[in-house]
Amino acid sequence: MKKLILLIPFLLIAYVNVSVNKQKVYPGEEVVFTIQASGNDIKFPNIKKIAHFPVQGTAIMQNITILNGNMQKNISKSYIFFPTKDVTIPSFEVFIDNKAYKTKPIHIKVLKPVQSKDANFKLLLSVNKQQAYIEEPLIFSIEFFQKDNINPQSIEIRRPNFDNFFTKKLSTKTFKKDGYTITKYNFLLIPQKTGNFQIGPILAKIGYLKQEKTNDPFFNLIATSIKYKNIFSNEINVSIEPIPKNTIFGEFNASLISDKTKVKANEPVNVTLNIKGCGDFYNLPQFKLNIPNVTIYPHKPIINTFIKDNTLCGEYTKNFTVISDHNISIKPIEFNSFKTKIIHIKTNPLLIEVKSYTPKYHSPKIITKEKVIYKVKKDYTLSIIMLVVGILIGFGISKIEIKKEPSVIKKIKKANDKELFNILLEYSNNPQIEEILKKLEENIYQNKKNRINKREIIKILKNL
Repeated sequence: MKKLILLIPFLLIAYVNVSVNKQKVYPGEEVVFTIQASGNDIKFPNIKKIAHFPVQGTAIMQNITILNGNMQKNISKSYIFFPTKDVTIPSFEVFIDNKAYKTKPIHIKVLKPVQSKDANFKLLLSVNKQQAYIEEPLIFSIEFFQKDNINPQSIEIRRPNFDNFFTKKLSTKTFKKDGYTITKYNFLLIPQKTGNFQIGPILAKIGYLKQEKTNDPFFNLIATSIKYKNIFSNEINVSIEPIPKNTIFGEFNASLISDKTKVKANEPVNVTLNIKGCGDFYNLPQFKLNIPNVTIYPHKPIINTFIKDNTLCGEYTKNFTVISDHNISIKPIEFNSFKTKIIHIKTNPLLIEVKSYTPKYHSPKIITKEKVIYKVKKDYTLSIIMLVVGILIGFGISKIEIKKEPSVIKKIKKANDKELFNILLEYSNNPQIEEILKKLEENIYQNKKNRINKREIIKILKNL
């Protein structure tokens, strides 16, 4: 009896599969979502977020198969994200050899964790108050307890989700108590929305070295790997109430200070707004000086804060450089704060006396004398004399300018930044000089080190 043998050639087929490392996770645990595609030309989607959760990392693995001269790629691309609530990974489009393939959606269930009861480790969340006003600073703490005789290979504490809060890390402190080593992390939280918010639970992953025998039949080998244990914290609930509109939370004192009370025309004055107290320093208004017909250069505010009796306190400083050829009158700066009641904050006014500007090379007596001479002379003689005097006056002025220029140049060459600033103020209507003035101002008042080219300045002035 003859056997019929059917030869079927092996075909390279394009396909797409998706998978996850787990479909049930606790908040803070990673989900690894993998797209596997086979083909010759493969284009994966650009995935930066899965639902509302950002992709924290990616990995690619690739194999190439060549059969009868035909090449096919097998590529796996993985995306790592950390969901805190139930999420469905949507369908994505993958292009293989110019043909679109859609992946299947996958649902991820996020389980509600219970605070771990472990003799060796404990993770505790706390806040200085669970009821607060919007913009009222809160002190939030994470404490990690580790038994003194326990030494894991690694400890990874996942940061809480601080949505709807301005957050700033304040301090880290480690100390020993009751047989435990305790690490305490303090954060400043400033609520940006009203409502009820839950912070936590958070996860700590404890890594241990574990040795296991391999299944090699020839060698009795031992493999070492890291096994992880999950420790969960408690959760914190915070209720945030509104405050009146156009107010800032806290109690403050404010004042205006100037480094000079009397100046020459166009001499710069440094005016400082100083605010001290306890409250929300990070949401203070953008303060301005509204003075008509005066040049004002505002600087970035400097904020220094500290914690006193579980309250955020500190100092806000903003400097303004003011330049004027007439007296400077600064009205009080005003704003409203709130702490159980509305408080009106008002600075003092400021008045800076500016000495009037006297033009140089002004000689009214000569002009008067020339007018008398003109009246005495008549006819052509008068015209000739006027022409000659005009030439002489023009020659005299040019001589004055010739003498003046070397004097200014000499001053520029010897001047430091502050002296140079005062010399150039007279020419501030020139765009190039104005740019140089800004650099000089930064050097003087912000301790910057802008390079000032004096040769270029002299060249600019000669062309004016």
